[in-house]
Amino acid sequence: MRNEKVKRTIPFVIFGLGLVATLMLFLPGLHYEGTNYSGFEIAFGTSITADEPFFDGSRLTPNSYAIAAYFSPLVAGIVTLVLRNGNLFSLAMFVVAAVLFFLLPDYVDVVHIDGGEEIIEDVTWKHAYGIIIAAFACVVAALAEMLHISMTEKRD
Repeated sequence: MRNEKVKRTIPFVIFGLGLVATLMLFLPGLHYEGTNYSGFEIAFGTSITADEPFFDGSRLTPNSYAIAAYFSPLVAGIVTLVLRNGNLFSLAMFVVAAVLFFLLPDYVDVVHIDGGEEIIEDVTWKHAYGIIIAAFACVVAALAEMLHISMTEKRD
């Protein structure tokens, strides 16, 4: 009886962890030179103001890896809720999202526009707490998904 309650509860826990990972979109994700950039700015791009004359400015370009990292946990949680059976697809999405969160600093570019010429700056990003929480939520959700798969697997 207790095993059945746990088996029914796990998909909701997994969905909650996926939702938490996606909501980290609104918290600081990456840190560079005293400035935090939210996950939303990292994923969809933002303009960074210019302080010098004859300098058009800088911007963060929209990043498909960040969009995938932030939204795949939500999709994986929904898939787990809808299908209710052991779900390898959802497990794979959580693992990929966790890996993307950890590798995201390598794929985010700052583009400087100087006189119409675009120059990509080599930036050494540091993880901020939003990405760390999101990655941790994805890892825990992946472990919970493995438990869910093992509990729903049919035994002969």
